[in-house]
Amino acid sequence: MRRNDGFTLIEITIVVTIIGIMAFIAVPNFKSWMHHTRYTGFVRDAYTEFQQGRNRALSTGIGHEVVVDPGNETIRLRRTSDGVFVRPLLVAPSSCDIVSGTSVTFSSNGTASTNGNVRIQNKFQATDNQTITVTLGTGRVKLQ
Repeated sequence: MRRNDGFTLIEITIVVTIIGIMAFIAVPNFKSWMHHTRYTGFVRDAYTEFQQGRNRALSTGIGHEVVVDPGNETIRLRRTSDGVFVRPLLVAPSSCDIVSGTSVTFSSNGTASTNGNVRIQNKFQATDNQTITVTLGTGRVKLQ
């Protein structure tokens, strides 16, 4: 008697081909998703840095400055009284670009001494961009 256990070579080839087609479709979408996820994470971190600057100025009574360096694509928070950086350096990931930005100083009452705009763009999808805006006087931080 003949046994019919296992799979034929044709069945295995068809399954492997289907898996290959699915991977071919999924990999570019996964890469795009990864770039977008890194981008949104960095935007949130940058927004938090500005909020932290304002909150620390209010809570400590000491002015704080959010230093934006578009050339090196970094953002960092420091006290204005002694120039000490109070939070770790925030570096844009390879999928992000700080297109433009200005440093903003928050005074001890939480107001901003200058207007500040930081525009962050996803390098892999030009339509994916956000602007963090700090309003002069009030110190309000908005993400647009």
